Amino acid sequence: MRKTGAESGIRYKGSQINWNQVYYFSEIASFGSIKEAADKLELSPSTLSVHLTQLEKSLELQLFYRQHRKLVLTPEGNRLYAHAKEMFEAGQRLIDVVSPVPLGSYPVSVGLVASPSIETAYQLLGDYLGKHEHLNMKLFHSGYARLEEGLATAQFDFGFSDRIPERRDLVCIQVSNVPIKFFVSRKWEGHRFSEVLSKLPLLICNAEPAHRSFAEQALIEADLTPSSVVTSDYPSALLSLCERGLGVGVFSEAEGLKSLRIPKDAPKLQDNLYVLWSREAENTAAVKQIKAMVLK
Repeated sequence: MRKTGAESGIRYKGSQINWNQVYYFSEIASFGSIKEAADKLELSPSTLSVHLTQLEKSLELQLFYRQHRKLVLTPEGNRLYAHAKEMFEAGQRLIDVVSPVPLGSYPVSVGLVASPSIETAYQLLGDYLGKHEHLNMKLFHSGYARLEEGLATAQFDFGFSDRIPERRDLVCIQVSNVPIKFFVSRKWEGHRFSEVLSKLPLLICNAEPAHRSFAEQALIEADLTPSSVVTSDYPSALLSLCERGLGVGVFSEAEGLKSLRIPKDAPKLQDNLYVLWSREAENTAAVKQIKAMVLK
């Protein structure tokens, strides 16, 4: 039985590996076929097969099982493919910074901070995908600090947040703004906000954490304290309570709440949505595309 590099005591250095062959291997793994990979790489299948054999020999590993004319990754091949794919995607992104490569050369990574305007971000991303067939995209939900760090270190191509970035090496453009308001049922129409809040619970949706933070900040500034707080993961449950006059709801105006009313003197809130990217990444195809969509 052939020994692996580890078993034979050999430790290969990066300079001893033919990285073109690793790239060829990753393309074969992606297609599951030497012929299809050869067509993309503009090489003959026999040449590509030789490169694969040489790589397996250099690594002293079997990277594929041959099954009915199809290639299936071995456990070792699967691990190599996962790391190789990530490495070559990072390389394409690095090149894109200085000399834009065609969109789709690597998956577009997008960071998202939860906010009331997140649906607008999803719509933009849907349009983004609609303009480019076969585009791979990775979406990551994160906090503010994680988003900004990811943009600065090129882990994300661009991102969406309801805050202007604190870092000077990041750029942002406002995409939209969504009013957020306190609502009551028609039976409480005409009543002052402080009066209603002293008698009814504040209704907060757990699925919209930004609503809660906005509402709490507004109440602190107005020196008001709700009689109680009711939370739910389901907006429909809170909407039902609000329509029945059993609470003060915090909802975005875009939700079309025609059956509700705004109490007198209620604080007015607004959620802004920004698209952000690193200043160093402005030349990339991914950023140029989202920037063109937002500014049109």
